[in-house]
Amino acid sequence: MKLAFVMTTAVDMPKKQISLACQIAKKLDVPLVGIAATEDTMEYYSGGGASYVSLVTVSIDNAERNLKRCGDAFKAICNEHDVAHEWFGVHGFILNEWPKLSPYIDIAIVAPPLSAPRLASAGISATIQLSEKTKIVDLSGRCLIAWDGSAQAGRALRAAMPMLSRFTEVDVLLADPDTPNLSRDIANYLAAHDISANINIESSRDRNTAQMILKEAQNCDLVIMGAYGFSMTLEKLFGGVTETMRTECKAPILFAH
Repeated sequence: MKLAFVMTTAVDMPKKQISLACQIAKKLDVPLVGIAATEDTMEYYSGGGASYVSLVTVSIDNAERNLKRCGDAFKAICNEHDVAHEWFGVHGFILNEWPKLSPYIDIAIVAPPLSAPRLASAGISATIQLSEKTKIVDLSGRCLIAWDGSAQAGRALRAAMPMLSRFTEVDVLLADPDTPNLSRDIANYLAAHDISANINIESSRDRNTAQMILKEAQNCDLVIMGAYGFSMTLEKLFGGVTETMRTECKAPILFAH
């Protein structure tokens, strides 16, 4: 498995989340790839005068220094946790660069202000969101799959499949399933991969779907779910399951779009 921690040099180094990512890498027994973007552009006007060229040179030098600072800090944290690692710095905006990088990464871990669901929407890799609230327990206890039969949820589940056999308990939550065969189909699919799961069908009643998943996720090592079943813009403006889970869940969440 190729596991990466994706960050930007435009904000303070997310040292706590990098340490959490190291814990994940160590538990999965895989190296951790650090990827940082400068969140600036390398497209400069070629016809500028000497003062413009000087300004561009200073800008590039600053970006290089920030990448080196970020890389040195990342390597130091990985060494502290005894985690094998690689480092890759890129000039540009991460959401623009990610479509070219994500084909070579299985799962990307991110911390605020970067959004795992948004990064998942920009590439083909699954992503894991870590926040200030996140706690890494063991990644071998209980896993929760929030299942709605969508393509997004299916991609998240496939990305997590190599990890599922680690868990002693796998629970599948179906909130107000719209087809009667949904529970049977997901149970059969998991069984075909030698995964025994508890299938829980819940009615929302006066609760919204995000509240139901948050409640079930309280004692989880990992939550697996699709990202942005509705428009990403609408969710960010008016709220939705993806944004609520991203900002409020204490367990690591694996997203895919």
